Amino acid sequence: MLDRRWQYVSDYRVQQDAKICALDRLIASVADFFDFPIALVTLVGEEQWFIAKFGVEIDSTSLENAFCRHVVDHKTPLIVEDASRHPDFKHNPLVTGAPGIRFYAGVPLMANGKQVGAVCLIDFKPNSLSERDLRFLESLSYFLSDYIDLIDKRVNSNDAWMFGQLGDDVGVGAWEWLIPTGEVRFSSSWFYLLGIEPLYNKTSLSYWVSRVHLNDIDAVKEAVVEHLEGRVSAINVEFRVRHVNGSWIWFEINGRTFEYGNNKSPLRISGTSKNITAKKNEEVDERKQLCLLNFINKSQKIFLKEKNIKKSCDLVLEDLLVLADSEFCFIGQSVTLKGKELLFIHSLSTGDWYASDEEMYASYYKGRLYFEAKNNYFDRVMTNGEAAILNDCTNDAKILSIPLRPRILKRFLGLPVKIEGKSVGMVGLANKKNEYSQVDIRFLEPLLDTFGALFYALDEEKTRQRTERRLRYLAGTDVLTQLPNRRAFIEKLSAVGKLDEKPYSIAILDIDFFKAINDEYGHQVGDEVLVKVATRLRKTLRSHDFIARIGGEEFGVYVNHSNIGFSLDTLCHAVASTPIITSSGLINVTMSIGACLVSIGSQWESDLKRADHALYRAKKEGRNRVIWHEET
Repeated sequence: MLDRRWQYVSDYRVQQDAKICALDRLIASVADFFDFPIALVTLVGEEQWFIAKFGVEIDSTSLENAFCRHVVDHKTPLIVEDASRHPDFKHNPLVTGAPGIRFYAGVPLMANGKQVGAVCLIDFKPNSLSERDLRFLESLSYFLSDYIDLIDKRVNSNDAWMFGQLGDDVGVGAWEWLIPTGEVRFSSSWFYLLGIEPLYNKTSLSYWVSRVHLNDIDAVKEAVVEHLEGRVSAINVEFRVRHVNGSWIWFEINGRTFEYGNNKSPLRISGTSKNITAKKNEEVDERKQLCLLNFINKSQKIFLKEKNIKKSCDLVLEDLLVLADSEFCFIGQSVTLKGKELLFIHSLSTGDWYASDEEMYASYYKGRLYFEAKNNYFDRVMTNGEAAILNDCTNDAKILSIPLRPRILKRFLGLPVKIEGKSVGMVGLANKKNEYSQVDIRFLEPLLDTFGALFYALDEEKTRQRTERRLRYLAGTDVLTQLPNRRAFIEKLSAVGKLDEKPYSIAILDIDFFKAINDEYGHQVGDEVLVKVATRLRKTLRSHDFIARIGGEEFGVYVNHSNIGFSLDTLCHAVASTPIITSSGLINVTMSIGACLVSIGSQWESDLKRADHALYRAKKEGRNRVIWHEET
């Protein structure tokens, strides 16, 4: 694509060839005066263009190795007496290879106050330039700048401002609208930007209007009408024009009227066109980055507040679809179940999935949707930690290797979620309008890192909860019988006592003659008896009752207030009805129970005392019975 500065000058070469040839003769005289083999006047943009030259046949070179680029970048003269020894140029291909540059002297070339190129002298052997000669070269540059401006003014004195509007940005050109004929003319750079062959530089207004994005037509018309009606002094509007490949190129158009009719009606409007696609894309990228950071922040807040990973993932799902320009999405975490590596789906977008049947969605809503990650694309992402990009979905084998996919799959992107380099999950996206690329992967990296952190936090939270449950269990469990212990029993009574419920009962159960069992059979058999008794009691009580071993051979029971006497008598019967099998043989065991009815507002300490007094009476009255406390 032609650089816009060169395109501007090349427009003049069509009409002012003799003037440009004069520049060539002038620069040849300069080379002869200084006795240098090469002298150039260059424009620096996407490439380095020679608008006047002596000693070379080409019209342009690559900007990558151009010496004049350094003059433009640093906005100051540059003298290199021996390029083969200069640290910035000794490895330059123009020095190490053809043409073998050794000496370079260049000064900035200005146009309408802006630096656009350089005037330079080149030699194939080391050389020098005195300060006097350098000042002469700078004066020549000033003269050439004025000369180019004069050429411009002689073409059209009213259009001189346009060269100053070209600026330093890539993709700037000139245009004019001949209102009586309806013709619109653009510099060739406009055509190249849109992928159109610039065979005809005069095109109807209706043709260009047809290529403008429908959402921008009204803004363009309004800007033009405001200027034609004299409400604004110039046209300034941004809009999109369709490229031949179907994409959209953003332009900023500036212009104003330069020729009027006898009735002061506009006849010709001229201006500049500037490609601002990159700027617009940057604005879009900035907005997308901001949106990404915002919903990442929301997701983290939800998890920190509620410790709900599914809700955190669901929160970002719809935004993720928009930012990734995709139709389908899922977020999953790696888990191991029964020795298999599986992908557990935390969040799933709505749509026509290949496996979208009632059973799949039922599993998903129950939090039980898993997919095997072996010998498929999931395996590649989760095991190898590599992103999987599939833009060609004509291969059935590749499509079938994606377990969770849309019924109609056009494109697929699988992204690994990692913690310290290890894959712990993946994000799947499908059916982007354009192809997935490395740009998508880099853009979504902050989100993937966030999911990695959330998955790690989730695992840590689950570990913490398991540890707390284990500690609570150990703190409130009798190791021998696996029943709750005295501490847990008191906590239960204390908690129930704070509730405004119906009255309930508490009882203390004591194995009769347990000391005699220990003395006769030993403590090991005594422990066996305790375990068997505890098992019988637990199986006999109802689910809403509560039993604990509160010390030695004593058990405490909380009984929900229904059929109380019957339930407690049943406990005595459950223990005494069948001998207990021990390592020393069968042992007959009985149990005494003391109970009391608890009223609302009473204290558990006094309730236990009353139950204990009742137990004392049960022992005294013959054991193997239930005695209720009676107020005296």
